[in-house]
Amino acid sequence: MTDQRLHWGRMVADGHRREPEGGTPPGGEALARAGACFGFEVRSQLRFAYLRAGSGTPLVVREDETPPADPSSEPLRVWEPSAANPFHAKLYGDLEAGYRLWIGGLGWYQVFPEAPEIRVPPDVDPVLREERLWGIPATLCFLARGDIPLHAAAVEVGGSAILFGAPGRFGKTTLAAAFLAAGHRILSEDVSCLRLSEIPWVLPGPAMLRVRTDSFAQLRLPGVQPVARDADRVHVKLDVRSRGGPEPVPMRAVVLLRGASERPTLEREDPAVAVRDLWALSFKVPTDADRVRCFQAVADVASDVPVWNLRRPLRFDALPQVVEAVIEMCLRP
Repeated sequence: MTDQRLHWGRMVADGHRREPEGGTPPGGEALARAGACFGFEVRSQLRFAYLRAGSGTPLVVREDETPPADPSSEPLRVWEPSAANPFHAKLYGDLEAGYRLWIGGLGWYQVFPEAPEIRVPPDVDPVLREERLWGIPATLCFLARGDIPLHAAAVEVGGSAILFGAPGRFGKTTLAAAFLAAGHRILSEDVSCLRLSEIPWVLPGPAMLRVRTDSFAQLRLPGVQPVARDADRVHVKLDVRSRGGPEPVPMRAVVLLRGASERPTLEREDPAVAVRDLWALSFKVPTDADRVRCFQAVADVASDVPVWNLRRPLRFDALPQVVEAVIEMCLRP
């Protein structure tokens, strides 16, 4: 374990903000405890579909009735629509002053990680607005807290977390849904929040799945409720009874989804190679300090947690066999 990781552990342990007296923020309006996500206890007057019951670091979420003017500077990052990324977004700003994030079709999110507070656009689709909220805006907030994002789904099996890493639309949500169908808990379906201390932990994210239409028709998913549909996805919220709480879950394995094979096969990846693959799945604010921190984090994960390459049959009838193979290999004593 590195000295840098010890620093993060102390920062996370000491940095949790206490509840303001009376539960009323400086703005004056009373904010209800809406639920928890990524270790945050959300304080807001808005309604949410995907939160878990529990507490954490207070995070204020409110509508922004006066969106910011168009920025004059160049964006820090731009996300173009692609097969792996379904939306167009531009990120402006920095950690000290806060960030402004424009997302096509929705508008502006203002993110103040040190507060932490997120201001969301009004008068837009509430489901899509919440789903985007738990992407880049929430990631910026838990990065400032000292935690690390990874573009991966996560499930809990017997008290241990298994992550599935892959580019977008490579099957990680379908595989996570297969674990749900087998009776296991979904921790996150797209972005996983990692806390590095004595051992790596996964902090549960939004209780949601965006399942391909054909996958939703084929899989029997217990306790889910569709809340929206688009051209190729069914957006579902998990049953309250199966969501569980926000407590961190120890991470036991990272499974990287590779190509197809006739039967499920898992092979351990060399840690030196795993660093490269985890780096590709990480979220990096384009500053030298953040890149150093991110690289050290993925190096720590690669050295402490087994990373596996999974090849599998790409058929729905083979999913139970894939689930069994992953559990047997990744969680064996």
